[in-house]
Amino acid sequence: MKAIITGIQAETLTPFAYHSLMVQGGTATLPELVSDQALMFGLAATLGMMRSSVCLPTKDYRRDMEAMPWRASVLMTEQPRLLSPVVRRLNLTEEAGYKRRIQDVVKKGNLKDFFTTQEVPPSVVFTGALFGFDPFAYSGQDELVIRIGLHRNGMLRLRPVKVEQVRLNAATAALFGHELSVERYLLYGLQLTERMPVKDALQAVQQWN
Repeated sequence: MKAIITGIQAETLTPFAYHSLMVQGGTATLPELVSDQALMFGLAATLGMMRSSVCLPTKDYRRDMEAMPWRASVLMTEQPRLLSPVVRRLNLTEEAGYKRRIQDVVKKGNLKDFFTTQEVPPSVVFTGALFGFDPFAYSGQDELVIRIGLHRNGMLRLRPVKVEQVRLNAATAALFGHELSVERYLLYGLQLTERMPVKDALQAVQQWN
């Protein structure tokens, strides 16, 4: 991987959500960050580097990230915000043609088809870094838009910016067989290191192969 550090400023253009936290009647998104893997896969899709196939391949994040010419830090914001809960409906019971008796059962308790999500609103600004690649020089664009979130409903505008310190995801390091000290354990796949200089972060991610 090339010794390139590209500071990233990411601004939400549309709301996005993940099933990050279980709350009463639904889920809420972790509002303070965008994961390194969301950035990496979103950028690969925008630059046309994703595999073309009518079916999804077997899930293997390490395999897919090894094929990418970059690694990333977690994108962080100092002003996390969430929108009010939004009620959503899962209508697989009707679309799948289930019998009425089964439909009545799945509308109750933990199987109910109405639930809520909480999204990160537009105009929230995150910062982080991309390592080994400059997507702006590669594309000849001053800014890029990537899609993230559930069903890729969210849009992030990426711009280059100077960044001094970042946090890495120790869970991603573990996929490549490397261990990093964890300062904040958020989810199994999101384990934040302490803030570190971007040059130190570059040295760490260069070993992820």
